[in-house]
Amino acid sequence: MVSSLPYAAPPDTFLTALLELSISGVVCYTPLTDAAGQIVDFAFAYLNPAAQRMLNLPAQPTGTFRQVFPEPAPFAAFTFHCEAYNSSEPRHFEMNYQGPSHDTYCRVNGQRVGQQLLVSFSFSQEQDRSVVEEALRQSQARERAARAQAEAQRAELTTIFEQAPAGICILAGPELVFEFVNPGYQQLLTGRDLLGRPVFEALPEFEGTPVAAMLREVYETGQSHEEQAMLIPMPRPSDGVMEDRYFTFVYQARRDEHGQVNGILAFVFEVTAQQQAIAAVRESEARFRIMADAAPNQVWAVNPDTTLRYANQAFLDFVGVGLEEYTTTGWSAYLPAEELEQAQRALVEAISTRSMYAQEHRMRRHDGEYRWLLAQGAPSFYPNGELYGYVGSAIDITELKQANEQLMRTNQDLDNFVYAASHDLKQPVNNLTSLLEELRRSVTFADPAEEQLLVPMVREALQQLSTTIDDLAALGQAQQLSNAPAELVSLADLTAEVIATLEPQVQVAQARITTDFAARPALSFARANLRTVLLNLVGNSLKYADPARPACIHVSVRGEQGRFVLEVQDNGLGFDAHKYGAELFQLFRRLHTHTPGSGVGLYLVKRIVEASGGTVEVASQPGEGATFRIQLGQTHSVGALQ
Repeated sequence: MVSSLPYAAPPDTFLTALLELSISGVVCYTPLTDAAGQIVDFAFAYLNPAAQRMLNLPAQPTGTFRQVFPEPAPFAAFTFHCEAYNSSEPRHFEMNYQGPSHDTYCRVNGQRVGQQLLVSFSFSQEQDRSVVEEALRQSQARERAARAQAEAQRAELTTIFEQAPAGICILAGPELVFEFVNPGYQQLLTGRDLLGRPVFEALPEFEGTPVAAMLREVYETGQSHEEQAMLIPMPRPSDGVMEDRYFTFVYQARRDEHGQVNGILAFVFEVTAQQQAIAAVRESEARFRIMADAAPNQVWAVNPDTTLRYANQAFLDFVGVGLEEYTTTGWSAYLPAEELEQAQRALVEAISTRSMYAQEHRMRRHDGEYRWLLAQGAPSFYPNGELYGYVGSAIDITELKQANEQLMRTNQDLDNFVYAASHDLKQPVNNLTSLLEELRRSVTFADPAEEQLLVPMVREALQQLSTTIDDLAALGQAQQLSNAPAELVSLADLTAEVIATLEPQVQVAQARITTDFAARPALSFARANLRTVLLNLVGNSLKYADPARPACIHVSVRGEQGRFVLEVQDNGLGFDAHKYGAELFQLFRRLHTHTPGSGVGLYLVKRIVEASGGTVEVASQPGEGATFRIQLGQTHSVGALQ
């Protein structure tokens, strides 16, 4: 004891000197408490010189313990100081201390003295650390790094949750307290005070509902729960009136490091608008079905995956089964296999491009007879733009197709007759011509004037008849060539060939013929038929040239909206195209009669062009020449003439 030492100094003097000379840091703290008497911090009452030097603090620091020594949870150093103050025994604590001038291992002893806490501590330098101290320091360093990483991950996850388009909240503990609420979730419950409150306190209308049972089941069992478009009546924020709202949500259990459930993570989407749109569509569909069942023609609807959604009563009467059976089997039981595949392929293509669907196919009727149907449909959409499916109708065209086939056979018979007749009549005409010449040599007319009148008339009649038969033969020949394959035809070469054929007429009309095929030097077409088109158009320009001026004819090709137009333009006599344009292409129709002709040529041109999918137009005024425009596709082959 100090008092027993010889020549001992007074206790106060001895204690002061001891504290001043000590190489260990000594700090005296005064506890700071809240209204409930709980220690919330410590104030510095005294620091000896060693403590001031080691902690780089003044003798009387202005801050408190937690301000000077901030630390992350679980606040180990502060907890030690609280426990030492509340204990009647000295307490010991070891930690790794990081300060402005230290990164070292620290031993701390603390004991309550009266109403204050006396703490003594020492730092171990790097070269003095034991293996255990170093291991503890590294462990604490790893713990700090892990805490920092966990905090960073938590911050990143919080950012993701904050920015997520869904409503997200975290309910903590058995009371399911709102621990986290992102803006999306708060927006679903505008005006509600949620954070820090138990879910059934913040949202009392949920108590006793299936939602409450779901939440408690997830917390108790740890099993996730998912609901799609669940109806949840909720009070309207503006006036408290209950309104129906629909939510899709997932409740997932949250677990602690030991795997125990300690909360619920909720993801919530409001789908009220979508459900209202679906309800509107269903109501509209119900009205549509009522009207469709009263329609006399067949009405159908398919889903975006091509499965059958609906068929009206007329359709069901046609196939002879009920709606449930027909929607189950679809088309497969009623269409021939090859036509089913074609119709299905066309429907898939229409759906993929959101375009019109149109298809002709046979379908088996309830009595077993296959009938031809023309089915047409258009895409239908939900209000949000999503594809609802295709809605369309089908009409029976069996009689129409049979009539059309009969008409085609009749046309074919007529074409064959024209072709045969033109050949059969050619020889008799030639015989009559020869007979006329023989009669002129062997017979003498009593009246020379009669000879000069009758012989030219007979000769002209025979010539006209021969020309008509030749034109009919050309018409028949075009029919025989109607199935000729397309080939790449040089327009310059073909035009040169046509001009060479018409050279006598070119000389008579003193014609100047120019060309411009830069836009399309060659066309894919049946060569013989394209030659017939050019021969007739250029021939007409020469035949109806204005005798008062040299003929000018220009043949050209130009592009027009993805198609190509062949033009033949002249400065001939012209005609009133507005008045006579529709008659121009009729068989045996002629507007000018001062030159020989049969009126077959332009009719033949029109048939060839239209059979290939093209069109013929003409522009002309009397005395101003004429322009014929033949519109062709990029690639054409000539189909059957009808």
